[in-house]
Amino acid sequence: MADRILEFLKNKYFIGTVIAVFSGLFINSITVYTMEKANEEEFKRFQEINNSLSSENSVNLDGVDFEFDSIGFEIITKSVFAKKALDEQNFSEASALFQDIFYKVSESSIPKDTKNILLEQYYENLVRICMELDDFEKGESLIVENQLDTARFHDVAGDFYKYFQKNEMANYHYDMAISFDMDDSQKNLIQLKKPLK
Repeated sequence: MADRILEFLKNKYFIGTVIAVFSGLFINSITVYTMEKANEEEFKRFQEINNSLSSENSVNLDGVDFEFDSIGFEIITKSVFAKKALDEQNFSEASALFQDIFYKVSESSIPKDTKNILLEQYYENLVRICMELDDFEKGESLIVENQLDTARFHDVAGDFYKYFQKNEMANYHYDMAISFDMDDSQKNLIQLKKPLK
């Protein structure tokens, strides 16, 4: 019996299988280690870029490399820069950053529910910036091109059209927002925003 076990262990197929398993485990370990190191480097770079945005420094995008391997780091970094630009009332810079983030998120493989929440938030920022810049054409194209069909989308669109005194379109979007399932206090707030025809 012992001879048969020794014969089996000396078999080239068994030895090849053992070598293949150990090689696979070794390669997997190296891959995991390399990915962890790459993530550490990305995170360090992310921290350096965000630390450069102290409250005394204004937004300066010259020489800032936003390209990360992880889309999450890129989105967060650009969002922080865009928020800083908004705080400084640098609306054109904030608009460019939010627009870039918006299109990156829309083309990403982020899970659908998360993607929709992010798109709605960046869409709102972009439309409100268009109001600050008095850019009706750009704001309207954002609304027309990105039919998110949520209460928030229509509420923001209503605000946009009201700001530009397009009362019929404002009321249309406010009515669409009210048609969604929401509590009565939210409906009343939207109802109060509706301009007179």
